[in-house]
Amino acid sequence: MDAAEELIQGAGRMIGNIGFWPSFHDAEVISFSVSRPLHHANSGTVAKLRIYYREHEVVRAGTAVFEYCFRKSLLIELIFDGLQDSSLKDFNQQNVLDSIKFKRLQDSSIVAELLSIWGVGGVIRCNTVAIGEFTNLLD
Repeated sequence: MDAAEELIQGAGRMIGNIGFWPSFHDAEVISFSVSRPLHHANSGTVAKLRIYYREHEVVRAGTAVFEYCFRKSLLIELIFDGLQDSSLKDFNQQNVLDSIKFKRLQDSSIVAELLSIWGVGGVIRCNTVAIGEFTNLLD
């Protein structure tokens, strides 16, 4: 398995904010869209996956006012350019991921495998993956 930060353009932005490349465990897929160019355009088909990523921390552990608080709350957009194949299923009202795994194939394409806990899961194959919009919801 290739390191995701080596395969994904702009991964350093996320690593700089979070401190590491996340597995996306317990993150939620908010949207998935696909668009194609008009005829004679010089671009390929693009898919966008928007993910709600959270990190929690325990506050006042062992007391009566114990609680979990958000440490990170981010909307992250992954852009899959040069889409070759996608097979996603079970998109519903809450799409919780176990993880997203990235690997490069021998033909230089990249495969992203979305492993599901509940809701959407599947595989996306494309030429490149990049970080698109990156929104910190706690700012």
